[in-house]
Amino acid sequence: MATATKKAKTTPAKKEVEATTHTQSVGVRELRQSASKLLDQVKAGAVIEITEHGVPVARLVPITKSLYEEYIAAGLIIPAENPDWRFEMPTIKLKGKKTSTEVLMEMRAEERY
Repeated sequence: MATATKKAKTTPAKKEVEATTHTQSVGVRELRQSASKLLDQVKAGAVIEITEHGVPVARLVPITKSLYEEYIAAGLIIPAENPDWRFEMPTIKLKGKKTSTEVLMEMRAEERY
């Protein structure tokens, strides 16, 4: 009986990692001993795969753009036309001499006793 396998979506960030030709594998011990050196390599563009007992468990990849920018570039999201737009509530002139605050204060005072 064949079982269906679910294929993970490929995001722009994943495509960049998959396009990398050479991946360096490093064990957990070496990661602990030379983390700064490895991070410098990642900053320079290298992809480093972290292994535990020879089994890959994580991958260090350089961050090139924000995920938001990558999704815009890939057409996955459309940026707002006016991101600084704020909804302004219209002001209403009240009829009478009391403000809404005064009316509420009176109502609350009556409820307390």
